[in-house]
Amino acid sequence: MRHSGLFGLLVFGVALVGCSSASRSLPHVAVQPPINTALSWFRSINEHNMPLALAHFVPKDRQQMEWSDFGSASFSEIRCQLVSQEKTTSEVDCTFHVPNPSPDMRGVTFWDIYMQRKPPGPWLINAYGQG
Repeated sequence: MRHSGLFGLLVFGVALVGCSSASRSLPHVAVQPPINTALSWFRSINEHNMPLALAHFVPKDRQQMEWSDFGSASFSEIRCQLVSQEKTTSEVDCTFHVPNPSPDMRGVTFWDIYMQRKPPGPWLINAYGQG
């Protein structure tokens, strides 16, 4: 009987550790202009830093980073320009080159990146893609 109590405690402890590691907070994204936020996001992708890439997104939109080839994704020749910026929304257009693109990235050379913020917090991405 004593062994089953220890086993239950062990199972509870493992579950607790799993929950706490899954709920660890993501890195902080700097408060910076929208263009710098977009460039920082591309840099996190190129460095294969998934936690930082996720942190660039509004929490409810983080599923947009569920790429099957994230570990091999890279971008070069990144150029971004501000299209619009209001107090809480912005749009940045970025062009880039993808060396050795996966099938779903063949021919993709730009993304429109949409962001939002709750001042004084950072700009966070809520959508991106080809307009």
